[in-house]
Amino acid sequence: MAGSILYIPYTFILIVGLTVIGLIIRLKKSNRITYKFLVVSILIFVLFQFYFWNLDFNNYVKSYLFSDKSYECGYYSDDGDVLIPLPKRTVYKGKQDACSPFYSTYINEDYFLEFYQDEISSMKNKREVQNYKYVEKKNKKGFEIELSSGFRVDIFIRNDSEETQKGIISIDFTHN
Repeated sequence: MAGSILYIPYTFILIVGLTVIGLIIRLKKSNRITYKFLVVSILIFVLFQFYFWNLDFNNYVKSYLFSDKSYECGYYSDDGDVLIPLPKRTVYKGKQDACSPFYSTYINEDYFLEFYQDEISSMKNKREVQNYKYVEKKNKKGFEIELSSGFRVDIFIRNDSEETQKGIISIDFTHN
């Protein structure tokens, strides 16, 4: 998670390490190598700090490199984990040891609706879904799904703004 208190010692250790390596190279009297090293290492240091301390940048990078593929939660079913596929560029928000229902995503509402329309139809053909319907609420759009196992799943997206495609996906399980 970006902005963790544990990043303070990590940042301090990075600064000390960068300074020590820079001093070692400087003592060898290699001005050209020292300059190149400092330029590259400072740029990398700034990028790492930006990644760790800026939540939006952290989510943006994660959406490309470490996106989540499915929502998985075992708390709701005795038969095993409930698995719901997630669209591309979707990042988990919350604790890893719990069934967090919130995901940050960088897709628009149209892609979200098309993705889940296809996924739900596929699940219905496999008889995993009994019934579903499209729902528009105040500031969010999505689907209410009745699973064959007796659960109801609500999957909604709420976009932050029209010019950015950043939004929040919420997944809510209830037992019928």
